[in-house]
Order: sequence, then C-alpha cells, then structure tokens
Amino acid sequence: MAGGQGAAGDQSARPAQLTVLVNDRWQAEAALALEAELGMAITLATSAALTRFLGVGYCVALGEWVGRPIVVDCGDAPGTALAALRAGARAIVLRDAPAHIGKLRDIARQLGACVLEELPAPVLALAPFEDAAARLRAAYPEKTRGPSSAREAAVRGAEPHGPEPRRERPTMRVTPEVKKILSWYESENPGVKTNLVRLLMHGRLGGTGKLVILPVDQGFEHGPARSFAPNPAAYDPNYLFELAIEAGLSAYAAPLGALEHGASAYAGEVPLILKLNSANSLHAGVPDQAVTATVDDALRLGCIGVGFTIYPGSEACYAQLEELREIAREAKAKGLLVVVWSYPRGGKVSKEGETALDIVAYAAHMAALMGAHVIKVKPPTARIDLDAAKPAYEKAQVPMETLAQRVAHVVQAAFNGKRLVVFSGGEAKDTEGLLAEVRAIRDGGGHGSIIGRNSFQRKKPEALALLDKVIAIYRGEA
Repeated sequence: MAGGQGAAGDQSARPAQLTVLVNDRWQAEAALALEAELGMAITLATSAALTRFLGVGYCVALGEWVGRPIVVDCGDAPGTALAALRAGARAIVLRDAPAHIGKLRDIARQLGACVLEELPAPVLALAPFEDAAARLRAAYPEKTRGPSSAREAAVRGAEPHGPEPRRERPTMRVTPEVKKILSWYESENPGVKTNLVRLLMHGRLGGTGKLVILPVDQGFEHGPARSFAPNPAAYDPNYLFELAIEAGLSAYAAPLGALEHGASAYAGEVPLILKLNSANSLHAGVPDQAVTATVDDALRLGCIGVGFTIYPGSEACYAQLEELREIAREAKAKGLLVVVWSYPRGGKVSKEGETALDIVAYAAHMAALMGAHVIKVKPPTARIDLDAAKPAYEKAQVPMETLAQRVAHVVQAAFNGKRLVVFSGGEAKDTEGLLAEVRAIRDGGGHGSIIGRNSFQRKKPEALALLDKVIAIYRGEA
C-alpha cells in the first residue's frame, strides 16, 4: 500500500502495475474499470486473512465473477495453498514454507498455475466495504479525470460525470446457489447464516451447493486399530486436518480431543464441526451415546457447528431427542450450525432395515423436525422395513429401483429438499463402488458425501486421488 501512495505525486515513478487487495466483486470491478485511466495494469489479489475466513473457493469464484484471475494469498499455510491450486487458482502466494514450496511449484506447473512468495509490489489494500474507485483516485489524483467509461460509471452506480454516487451495497458475496440454500433457513439468525456461508463457500466445492466433509469419530465408535491401523499416519490428528485441507474439503468433523489437538495450528484453514456425543463398541446395552463435549467447546475451538447423533427407534431415542433439543437451542442462539447424524436402530427396526428406504427417509425427516441444518444419513436400500409403511409406498408408487431414485426420496423427506442432506460413505469399499455411489447421490439431488474410513484409511496420495474424483463428480466434471 505504501508503494502505491508514495508514487502518487511523481509521474516518472509511477509503477507499470498495481496489486489491489479486494474483498468482494464490487471492489474488483471498480478497480478494473480504472485500469486504463491509471495507466497501470491492475493485478487483483485477496489478503491472507480473507482467504482464511471465506475460503479458497470464494477467492477463486471472485476471479471468475469479474473475468480476471485473482492472486490468492495463502499466508504461510501450505495446506491452504494446495487447496487453492486444486480449486483452480491460477496464482497463489505462499510465504515462509521452504519445505513445501518446491513441491507446490511442481504441482502448480502441472496445473498451469504459479506459486509466488510475495504479492507483486506495489500493493494497495482495500478495507471491507471501502469505495475502491475513491481510494484509487486519492492514491493517484493527477492520473484520473472522472469516470472513464460507462462501465465504470455503472459500477459506481451513477451516470458518467454525474454527482457523487450513493454508496451501494456490494453484491455477489455468495453464489446464487448458496443464496438459494440460505433462503431455506428463514428463521435463523445472522450468526447461523454466516456459518452456513462459511461451510458452503469453502473448499473446491465452494459456491456449488455441494459438500464433501471428512468425519473422524470412528476411534470412539470402533476403536483405534480398526479405524487407523490400515493407515497408521491417521493416528495423528494433525494428519487428518491436513488431509481435509489438502483435499479442499468443505469441513472436518471430529470429537473434542482430536479438534483440540489441531484447532490452533490449523486455525481458519478448514471449517470445523465438533461432534458432541459418541458411542463405543465396548458397550453392549441399549444403543445410546454419551455427551462428550459442549457448545461452548465448539465456540472456543472456532467451529462453525456442532454434530449430534440420534438413534431413532432405540429405547434411548426419546432421551436423545430431548438432549438434541437443548443442544440445538443453545447452538443456534450462539450462531452455530446443527449437524445431525440420524441412524435408526433398535425398537421396531430390523438390522437389515437400518438402511431400508422408509427407515432412512423417516430418519432424515425426524432430523429436520428437530431443527437440523445439515442431516447425515446412510445410502438407502430398496427395502421397505415397516409393515405399516408398505401400503403407503405401494399406493404412491414411490420409485426405488435405483439408488438415485432412493436418494431423491430421502431428500424429499427432508422438507422437500430444503434441508442439506449428506450421505455417509460407510465401511471401506473399493474405489469404483464408492464413486458409483457418489454419482447416484449427485443424480438423486443429494447435497454431498461425508466420507471417513473410505478416505483416511487409504495412504494420503491414494486418498487425495479418490477425493479428487469425488469432488469432480459433484462439480459435474466426471
């Protein structure tokens, strides 16, 4: 910024180019509209702080909106840098990372991108909501003579050579798809909606309305060896943070201790969801879960939301619903999302019926009724488990031959598709089987996948390659 201001009074010292740090489309368009008047090439960039807060998906989309690639400043975070390259950034900045920059430059070269160690100087940083045109004119007064074109005047909200325009609200802070999703949550407060934006605009699927989340609560559920022995690197919680970041995923969900281990070191690099309750496979009684963390823990760790499991059908289900009622009330009051794992078991539900179409749809509907913002269920089979439900399905002739049709019905059960429904990956399966399942979820209108063991039990290169393919499917590229 000092370079741009210092050159303002000396034409001969005026730089041939200027890097402008922008926060939104309004600022980016206004800066580009003054490019000819200033007699300088404008390079648009985002600050490291903006990249951390809104995610690489937003930064890359900002460049697409204005038709000019944005230099994405990733600070000193190599995981964020890799995620930005995978999201399509053409140029990134990575500082103070000598152990990683060579490898990242090799990756960037293959993708037709570049990795810088500093933003091109001089740099002019715009504050959020600042009038970009006024700031540039103040920095270079003798080079400007009023609006240079109808395009710039339109950006400023005034006719050419007309009076000083009224300050307009910046537009396109989120994509139309994300705005549509926000409209589904009419009663929610700004804190909840902001965290929905953070979730939906982050990672390589940012702005698409689709999600891929890494959940790692299996150590509680199944024990450490069954969860991590296939890939011992995953015993380290930091490895799991890095996997989510490097893959460009939408979020990472885990219990308290795992998030406490890395939340500070990876602050702002991936949205976090704190799993508040857990079961363990040493217990042999009624299916239930213990509450192992609090909403305040989620706030302390910088999470965007909390996760909670319910077992519809279990003898403990009514107590779980009452626990969820109180947790959801507190979380929403404090601006956090509520993510519900809805896994029917016990009671009238047979073992095979836990994934039956009628049971999974019922589970999704119950989670929506409990106020969930995001609902996690298992991919449904073509079975109808409850005898009482069979006549309704037969009379309505609900399509259920393909997984895509069954997914569509489950999504319909969640307020006619107006709640985000993601589907678990389940037990580890072969790559083609998992990808076929993901395509069916996409084709059925599901909002994404929450893939744990199928990713972290693979070695990192294989896991990243798999998640690349999953993301490509949800982006409509495969």
